[in-house]
Amino acid sequence: MLYVMSRENNLYELSYTMKRELQRRILSVAGLCVLIFAAITLFLRFVLFPVRQKSVSMEPDVVSGGWVLVSPIGKTPDRGDVVLLNPLNTYERTAGMGLMDTVVSFFTGQQIFPFSPVDGMGHSYVLRRVVGVPGDTLYMTGYVVFVKPAGSSHYLTEFEYSKSGYKVNITTTPEKWDGTLGVQSGFSEITLGSNEYFVLGDNRNSCIDSRLWGPVTTSGIRGKALVQYFPFRKFKLL
Repeated sequence: MLYVMSRENNLYELSYTMKRELQRRILSVAGLCVLIFAAITLFLRFVLFPVRQKSVSMEPDVVSGGWVLVSPIGKTPDRGDVVLLNPLNTYERTAGMGLMDTVVSFFTGQQIFPFSPVDGMGHSYVLRRVVGVPGDTLYMTGYVVFVKPAGSSHYLTEFEYSKSGYKVNITTTPEKWDGTLGVQSGFSEITLGSNEYFVLGDNRNSCIDSRLWGPVTTSGIRGKALVQYFPFRKFKLL
């Protein structure tokens, strides 16, 4: 009888020890998952994150349905840079809603943000190209921008001043087409302020940009687009 009780006690102690060990392992794995999730979330938020281009506004360089990598580090752009702009219309959400957006977007590859507004004019992040920087004087004719930097005495095209080569998509309009209809093909001379950037889409005939909403400031820029990595055949440094 004493032997049986001793054996039962040993089994009970062994079972209790195994349960504690299992609990420690579960907590360790859960803690590691939380740390990995936090590290990836912080990396995607503050270092490098993917963005899907959903329109033809940046063709031909950034195709509709293409994926680019954007970095918020060093947001001050230069001429020719492609930047990701914050939504023009702000919206309010609680800390819990923001957390849910972060969790769901993490597990859906940045595709679903349940508490962010539906994509639409002014409600979504958009990619645009910087064609004018602070101090520039510029004007547009025939969908091409002419730039005179601060201190310069003459104009050159946006392509001549840009440090990065890029192409724009311009569809020739009929000879008697009214340039005031639709997206403007030109505008008169303007000078940018100390913290103003003029941004345009590369698809000049079908794009909403600074021609409509005016220059943007650094607070309106989420980050710089560095590379288009998908589709692979369209891989391109931006």
